[in-house]
Amino acid sequence: MELGWLEDFVELAAVRNFSTAAAARSITQPAFSRRIQALENWVGAELVDRSSFPVSLTKPGEVFLEASRGLIKEIYRLRDECRQQADTGIEVLSFSALHTIALSIFPDLLRDVEQEAGSFVSRMNATDYYDCVEALALGRCDVALCYSHKYGPPVLQTGQFISKKIATDPFLLVCACDSDRSPLFALPERGKSEPFPLVAYSLGCFLGKVQSDLLRQLRSAGMDFNTVFENSMSEAVKRMVLSGKGIGWLPRSAAQLELQQGLLTCLEIDQAPVDLNVLAFRKTATGSAVMERFWSHLPEFGSDVSQSFLT
Repeated sequence: MELGWLEDFVELAAVRNFSTAAAARSITQPAFSRRIQALENWVGAELVDRSSFPVSLTKPGEVFLEASRGLIKEIYRLRDECRQQADTGIEVLSFSALHTIALSIFPDLLRDVEQEAGSFVSRMNATDYYDCVEALALGRCDVALCYSHKYGPPVLQTGQFISKKIATDPFLLVCACDSDRSPLFALPERGKSEPFPLVAYSLGCFLGKVQSDLLRQLRSAGMDFNTVFENSMSEAVKRMVLSGKGIGWLPRSAAQLELQQGLLTCLEIDQAPVDLNVLAFRKTATGSAVMERFWSHLPEFGSDVSQSFLT
């Protein structure tokens, strides 16, 4: 399979005409048609419905189109990165992290470490928990930054990984405030069954698993919830809570500014506080020089540096 075939297919999907697409790709129409056919042979499925005019994509073609766009973009990004590193000789420190950690914790964490260790050229892949684990295991990143909690999925515990606890991030039940900084919603009294509008996490994500156990506890205590919105990212949950759609749980790092501004408030519930541990993982084997420099200056929770980015 050739990169040019993918680019041919994306062009054809855009114009829906073989002649126009061939002209845009600066090749003859017969040659263009043969390249599309070669791509279909490689995939093992017909991607283009040639019986219609303009041509349309088959169901496999629609699926393959989205993947093709992503692959083309990633291949050129990788090429540019390799060229940049070849030109500068600078090693890049690669991270994978949960979205909340990547957006709300990592920037200040990196700043604090760089104050002690000097600057780094870094790359961040914000993703879900299982992709973080896979990226680290397959060597696609140097460091994975994840939450850990007894209600969530088990953390990396095999011998090929070591970790540092770098912070704790309270998981807070919040709702939006009115102009007087009063909560838009009042929690029902214990034992009442009126459903409460919940802006929820998707069950498949890490915070969704933690939320699931918290909801189970509250429901057993007589509170009921009705999901009005669902998403896997805390930033999306926060935006919907701010809009007044309902209440929801947020890591404090994701809601800190809005809490200080009085746009959000914490709701008191009859439940023990939930603190999410923020862990940094790496492989046990010796890494690159830049990796070892970062890790040696990454403090464990309890030091002044490790706490500064969450205060």
